[in-house]
Order: sequence, then C-alpha cells, then structure tokens
Amino acid sequence: MTDPYQYYPTPEALSRKAWALFKNQQFARVLEPSAGEGHLLRPGPYQYGKRLPIDCIEIDIRKHAVLRDEGYPVVGMDFLQFQSGSVYSHIIMNPPFSEGAKHVLKAWEILFDGEIVAILNAETVRNPFSKERQLLLRLIEQHGEVEFLQEMFAGEDAERKTPVDVALVWLKKTSTFEQDILGNILDDLRQDRREADDLVGEFQLPHELALPNAFIDNAVLMFNAAVEAARQGVVSEARASRYRSMLGKTLGELSGGGIGSEDDSSSDAVKRMLFKRYHDLKNRAWASILRSTQVTSRLSTTAQKRLESDFETVKSLEFTVPNIYGFLQGIIDQQGEIQLSMVCDVFDLITRYYSDNAVFYMGWKSNDKHRTLGMRIKTTRFILPGHGSSSYQNGLNWESERLLADFDKVFALLDGKTEAEVSLVSVFRQHFRELRNGERIGGSYFDVRYYPGVGTIHFFPKSKILIDRMNRWVGRQRRWLPPVDTQAGQGFWQQFEQAERFDKAFHAEVKKQSKLEGRNYRFNPYWAINHGGASEREQGQRLLTQAMSSVLASRGIDPDSLLDNDQGCVRQLDWDGLPDSNLALAS
Repeated sequence: MTDPYQYYPTPEALSRKAWALFKNQQFARVLEPSAGEGHLLRPGPYQYGKRLPIDCIEIDIRKHAVLRDEGYPVVGMDFLQFQSGSVYSHIIMNPPFSEGAKHVLKAWEILFDGEIVAILNAETVRNPFSKERQLLLRLIEQHGEVEFLQEMFAGEDAERKTPVDVALVWLKKTSTFEQDILGNILDDLRQDRREADDLVGEFQLPHELALPNAFIDNAVLMFNAAVEAARQGVVSEARASRYRSMLGKTLGELSGGGIGSEDDSSSDAVKRMLFKRYHDLKNRAWASILRSTQVTSRLSTTAQKRLESDFETVKSLEFTVPNIYGFLQGIIDQQGEIQLSMVCDVFDLITRYYSDNAVFYMGWKSNDKHRTLGMRIKTTRFILPGHGSSSYQNGLNWESERLLADFDKVFALLDGKTEAEVSLVSVFRQHFRELRNGERIGGSYFDVRYYPGVGTIHFFPKSKILIDRMNRWVGRQRRWLPPVDTQAGQGFWQQFEQAERFDKAFHAEVKKQSKLEGRNYRFNPYWAINHGGASEREQGQRLLTQAMSSVLASRGIDPDSLLDNDQGCVRQLDWDGLPDSNLALAS
C-alpha cells in the first residue's frame, strides 16, 4: 500500500544536524509544518529547564494524538493553507520530498522575521527545472545556504530507509520593519499627520465587515480582519516606541526620579506581541463557534463542560473554515456517546440524593465474581432537593434553571425531538407564584410541584415510556441489563419490570439486613453506594444484593437462576437505540 503523505520519520542524527543549523538559538516560538510523529522535534533545545514550545502541523490526523501525547500542540492540518506564520521565530521542517520547494516557499511567505531549516530531496536544489525550484534556489543564494548529505535515511536509526541524498537548507528572513521606521521618519510623521486629520469625524466600521450570511464564513472573515487590525496595531505601537526612544528621556528619568520606558520596536518584541494578541483572538473566535452552534444549545450542562474540556485541544488549531468544519464533524461523529452521557448524567442526578427516587433490581451477571444491583427511576414521582427561594424572589436561581433545562433536553432526546414544547424553565418563570402556593403545573414531560420552604421540587413524569427508555439506556450502559444480542430468562425480566411492586418489601428487608450488618450502629447502604469509599460501597452493594435475593426468593424467583434460558418464555431486550441525530449543526 502506498503512503499518500510520503511519511519518512527523520533519523535522530539528521534531526540534530538540522537543529544545530540555526544561527539564532534564542527561540521565541517554533513551528514544525510536517510533524509526523515528532521525530524531528525530539532533539529540540530546552530553555530554562523546560522543553521549547513547538507548534505542529500534520496532515495525517491519525498522528495528532501521538503529537499531543508528546506535549506538542497541533495548530493545523494542511500547512499549504496555513496563514499564521508571523508569530514564529523559527520554522524547522522535513516536508514531503515531492513538495519540498512548495513548502519552503510557503514558510518564507508567512514568516515575519526569523530562520527556516528544511530537509529536502537534494534534487530539489540540484535540478531547478520548475519555477518553484528556481525561486527556492534564488532564496538560498540571497538569504541562506545549503549543505548536501548522503545516506542520512539509510542508517540504523532510520525507521524507513531510502538511499536518496538530502539538502539541508538554511534561510534567514529579515523584516524591513526597523529599517522602515528609521529610514523615512519625516515622511512617516507627515503621513501620520495627514491620517490624523482624516480621522476627524465619526468613527465607522470598515465596509469589509459587511459579511455574508453564513455564520462560519462570517466568523473566519471577522477573525482575519481582527488579526490584521491587531498586526497593524502592534506595528503602530512599535513605531511609537521607536519615536519615543529617539526623543530621549524625560527630565524625571534623567534625574533618576523615574523609570525609563523600554524600546518595544525590535523584531523580537513585535513577534512576541503578535503571538500574544493572535492567540487571544483565536481563543475568542473558537469560543464563539463553540457557544454559537445549535449543538451546545442541546447539550446538558455537564455535557457542555466535557466538550469545553476537549476544546482546550481543539482551539490550538488555526481558525479556518476547514478546521471549523472538522471540529463540528468530530462532534457529529461522537453524538451517540454524547447523548448517552447526557442521559446518564440526569439519571445520576435523580438517583443521587433520595433513595426513594429509584427502585432496585437484580443486575445482569456476566463473568463477574459478584452480581450487582441495577437501579430504575420510578415512573410515578421523584424528588430533588436544594432549590430553595426567599420570599422576595420571583423565580429559581440560575443553577436550578440549568437543572430544569437539562431535564428538558434529555427527555426531548429520549422523545426523538429537538426541544420541549413547554419547558420546565418557562413553567417556573411564568407560574412561580402558583407553584409557591402549592399548585401542580405541567410542562411537556413533567408535572411539577414546588415546596420553597424545604427547597424541593417534585417531578411527576407524564410518560412511563420515556422513563422506561431512560432506565433501559442507562441499564445497558452500566451493564445492569444484558447485551442487546443476549437473551435473558423470564424471571429476569419479571423482577426488572415489577421492581416498583417489590420496592416496599425490599426496603423492609434492607432495614433488617442493615441492623444485622451494623450491629451497634445502623449502616445506611444507600448512602454508602453513592457517597462512601470503596470498602463502604462494596459493603453497601453486598447488603442490598442480599436483601434483593431474599425478596425475590420470597416471590418464587430464584436469584441464581435468573440468567438461565430454560425458564419457559425467553425474550430479547427491548433496545431501540439512540434517536436519529438531534445535534444538527448550523450550516
């Protein structure tokens, strides 16, 4: 099978030669545009006891995880589409040999001021038959040097061997920034005066910000405009700093009574400021995408936090239309996992605080040493605490409203819809007075009753089907229920479906068992399995399992034979899977 990316990991000896070629060893920020799995970066220098910060671009997305595990941020996929080179002081590369000239010319184009070291096929320099190679050769003649090396990819440290000779190219690009400042001061001052006169009057946004309708295209256009404005601002600040330093010190500074201002007009200072402002703008731009898509409007609070945690990695990418669509496609690819996590989050929220919110059943036993109990949310009512309000409040606090919104998102998902027609948030906002007075008000999926004195909300599900669907999704995810392709005996499904009918007897048996288990104190197994340490959870699970076994045995169901398929009627687990995508993206 051919390698479409021409991946030849850089041998260590060649990597060291490449790094040693840099004349300026004061590295501000380094870019590796064809990073592969980071072989070229491993001999990279350290500064102040820490590895040098090196940004990577790699077209093969399968290698991104390797780079990130090594601590290298991935800022792009296709270097030939990359535009943000002005923040780097050094670029080091081992590009595909067939596109070596093109990659070096791209690096030269985007670099503001700094050095380039490139490992190329020697023929790229020796045989300049194309316009790109001819331009590269002129750059080397005017701004750099080249060294030809033999058998660098044929040694023992080469993972993929090839007898090709290589050209190790070094280029130095020097911006004309400082010369421009120093060369035509009077002309600059006259032009500054004319520009200042032109600015008199009302400030208006530039015409180019009248953007097209497509949100993603608009976001990229605005980002690029902001970056260009920031670049111009940094240059203007540097010009002002140079003029200030040429005017000399103030009287206070001359007499030792003040601190002299620094000259921020050097190329290094400009690059540092560009890097800082560019990354601030990029963080803001990616955040606007994350917060503006229809995806996040349908995610629960916890799911949004998980996505934002992953976003720390995503926002290192250059802010371009292809990268944005790649990010959104990644969310689509994970939508099943995201949706199931949302359902589990709400299930855990319901079952965490009140033991009466759930009922237990004997869980599916595979090859585990101990069988564990599964839980089902009650179809009649459950209660959530922690939602108190004072007499002067006209509604719930923000955290309580987020919880209600999460409930609606998850049950709309279970219902195969994008949102609740009558949301719980709107119920509390529009009927808060009635709810405070004890009335029962209905939303799309629940009737609710509010007790402000004790701070509890009572939820009365309107659809037993949706509650059962949640119980089955979570039960399968937690392996309390058998896999979809496994059949279970009638006794298993009898105790699963009648768990609410067995609940009273189960709690009585738990009380009996807990007194025996605790001896001199009353052990609370419900608290233990949700909030206790490892030993307490194991003890609580064992006690509850014993109690359930006793209850099932008293009803003629043998707990040890629940998995046998010879108990007469056998049925397949009802599992209709996740609904079709509700995470439709804005186009």
